[in-house]
Amino acid sequence: MTNFIDNEMRKIIFSAGIIILLIGVASVCASTRVPVNAAPRTIFVPEDYSTIQEAIAFTSDGDMVSVKNGVYLFDENNTIVISKTLTLIGEDPKNTVILGASPNRYENGIAIRLAAPNSTISGFTIANFGVAVSIANYYAEPYPSGCKIVNNNILNNSEGIRPQRNDLFISGNNITNNNSGITGYNTENIIINRNNITENGYGTYIGICKNIPISENQISNNTGGINLYYHGPHFVCCNNVTNNGWGIRFAEACSNATVYDNNITQNGIGVALLNFPNAGDIVVSGVGNIVYGNLFINNAKQVTQQESNYNYPSTTRMGTDIVLWDNGTIGNYWTDYSGLDDNDDGIGDASYIINEDNKDNYPFMTPEMSLSPTPQPSPSSSPKPTPTLDPTPTMEPVAEPAPFSTTLIISFVFVAAVVGLGLLVYLKKHGRNRNP
Repeated sequence: MTNFIDNEMRKIIFSAGIIILLIGVASVCASTRVPVNAAPRTIFVPEDYSTIQEAIAFTSDGDMVSVKNGVYLFDENNTIVISKTLTLIGEDPKNTVILGASPNRYENGIAIRLAAPNSTISGFTIANFGVAVSIANYYAEPYPSGCKIVNNNILNNSEGIRPQRNDLFISGNNITNNNSGITGYNTENIIINRNNITENGYGTYIGICKNIPISENQISNNTGGINLYYHGPHFVCCNNVTNNGWGIRFAEACSNATVYDNNITQNGIGVALLNFPNAGDIVVSGVGNIVYGNLFINNAKQVTQQESNYNYPSTTRMGTDIVLWDNGTIGNYWTDYSGLDDNDDGIGDASYIINEDNKDNYPFMTPEMSLSPTPQPSPSSSPKPTPTLDPTPTMEPVAEPAPFSTTLIISFVFVAAVVGLGLLVYLKKHGRNRNP
């Protein structure tokens, strides 16, 4: 019986020694593992890869593709598709040019399509395309939310930037000589901020969208500045809207648009109220729109209700969005207001009459009454200040797992080996002593 117990005890001790040795070996193997989260890389074009798309093909999420100065030609069959979370950055916006191969913009397709979340395009001139930058995903591509288009020159395209997905940031771009500078459809949460939008057909054309803040932009010398239609809410704030054919237009069924604190100056029409069909199930007039705290300075016509009906039959009843011209206490400043201020409160005693359906009940007597006055242009010139550009985007390295302490690993293995060998020696010694 005693021999049986001793044999079982030796087996248990022997097994324990083997387990300790295996743990030590496993620890050594674990210490040599490859970290899962590697730091992002920067890939250079043309040094590492000759083309932008080839470089993108060899990236991983979080990488940066840095493109050196040069002209990169693309025809109608080529589009740079970014379907990973990347930063695509040019060396210098003036000299890093993505150019349509044909000088006819309509013969070239889309230059860049963003199809991954949290991607950034910065530092390029993009010219001569049907669309310079499109934000849209197809099939199994990830949804491109959180993308940024910053500090680019978007020139001579049919459409400059076409946001078709949600949660985007468009800032610090020079958007010039496009049929439409920024064209938003079926999207929401698009921040359009501090861009220079000049000499386009439409500066911004926003429709069937929700929650679109348009702020601190220079919008000048366009056929039309900001066009708003369908849905809302929209927020148009603190922009210089100058020298356009019309500055801001309320088009079909625009609702819940707040237009405030803008400098609306020297346009053919300051604010246009568009006529449109308003019968049956075609469309209904928008409601909830409010315009207040703005400067209306020297526009040829401050506000018009446009008679154009876009060739709908003259028998079709025409509608116009309902707009309030004050918020109940604050109106706008109008250079052609001639009313008096007998109580010296800075607000005109009489309303500013636009037409029988539209009036400002609290017109400012002086431009200083606006909420936070925007710079006024000189009467003899059209200002085109360069927008404040955001810093060049930088990539923050992904933190790697902290490595195991080498000293700790060696100590553990040494102790495990000593204990294991000690147990084996003990078993052999006591085994011989107990043998008859």
